[in-house]
Amino acid sequence: MHENSNPSLTRLPWLWVLGGFLFQTIPAALRDEALPVVLKNHGVNDATITQVVAVLGLIVALKIFWAPFLSLLGKPRTLIISSQAGMVVCILLLNHFIGLGQATTIALVLCILTLLSGGHDYLLDGYYVHSLNDNQRAKYSGLLNFASKLGQVLAGPGLIYLAWFFHTHSNTTANVLQLTLIRLAAFSLVILLLTQWGFSREPKETISEDQDKLSTLKVMGGALKSLYQDSRLPIIIGLIFFYRASEVHMNHVIKLFAKASVLQGGLGLDDETYAYLRITTAILGLAIGGIIGSAIITRRGLAQSLVPLGICMHLPLIGISWLSFHVNPVPSLNIISAIFFLEYLAFGAGLCALILAMMKLAAGPQAAVRYALLSTLSLIAVYLPGLWAGKLSNLLGYSCYFLAALALAIPGIFAAVLAAKKLKEA
Repeated sequence: MHENSNPSLTRLPWLWVLGGFLFQTIPAALRDEALPVVLKNHGVNDATITQVVAVLGLIVALKIFWAPFLSLLGKPRTLIISSQAGMVVCILLLNHFIGLGQATTIALVLCILTLLSGGHDYLLDGYYVHSLNDNQRAKYSGLLNFASKLGQVLAGPGLIYLAWFFHTHSNTTANVLQLTLIRLAAFSLVILLLTQWGFSREPKETISEDQDKLSTLKVMGGALKSLYQDSRLPIIIGLIFFYRASEVHMNHVIKLFAKASVLQGGLGLDDETYAYLRITTAILGLAIGGIIGSAIITRRGLAQSLVPLGICMHLPLIGISWLSFHVNPVPSLNIISAIFFLEYLAFGAGLCALILAMMKLAAGPQAAVRYALLSTLSLIAVYLPGLWAGKLSNLLGYSCYFLAALALAIPGIFAAVLAAKKLKEA
């Protein structure tokens, strides 16, 4: 697979695993966490916000159809570092054009940043699988998860808090977004150097690996054909699009609901409180929920767990709906935090069941490619509702919108029942 170009150098995979997967989460957190809050703070309406995030997310979601061709342009490590450098440049360009107030150019830079992000994700995931054996992947999986969670906190709620801090404590008249983006660019550059340091200790890639690039594209075609012929595919697609449809529709708007003023029917949280809430409820809740979901499935089995976890995933959404009807006066932060935490805890457990169902369908020959294709469908299911979620919340108001989203639990549970039966038969 590799030949060592310098036997005197010791491989240090932990360097590029930490750096690469920490970098991987930065543009995602910037897009999904920080961007909606920034746009909301600048008076952009909910419909536009969710549509912008959805379009950017769909660019990444569809990476499986264009990112594989990137491997034809050069060696994976070179492409990974180049894409990281390109994203640092994009962050600096955002900083520049925000100062000039050029909205169209800012949107173009965000699209380029997203394209680079999608390519980087595909290349890094592929390199991780290709360059490490089973034992090494298991060894560094914990570090990978830590890097991903740390990046979500730092580039999402962390940036929101930093912008609030500059706005509150800075004596300068400089744009707080520019001050924040400059620090993000510096942080990203440090991670790039860390990743490059790790790659410099890697074995040399052989010529045979270059010859495998075209065969990889042929494997993808074969995987698509085998997946299309699998009798379980329609049921799993239904599960992907409906199992968490209620939570997905709520999640597109819940950030905006938290930031909207009480007069607009929201909670009116400032950036500091919002950042604290996201770290302690969303990030922590999803992590703990995933552990709980994994433990339940290990004990009961996937088919026996799918429906109960689906029901549990939807129950806390009732609390979100209740909260939207009781914003004047706004409940205490402890009550808000508890409701949000339970929602993300239950979602983390339910998401674990969905992921394992996708893995079960992907098992067998060409499993990695089949799972990548199912993951693409999963991302489409997450981002697609953003095209209409904000518009519906503007039309219905937060309270009625959350009730409508809650009603999607019915087809979600029905899809879980059908999938559970199909998995028992398998």
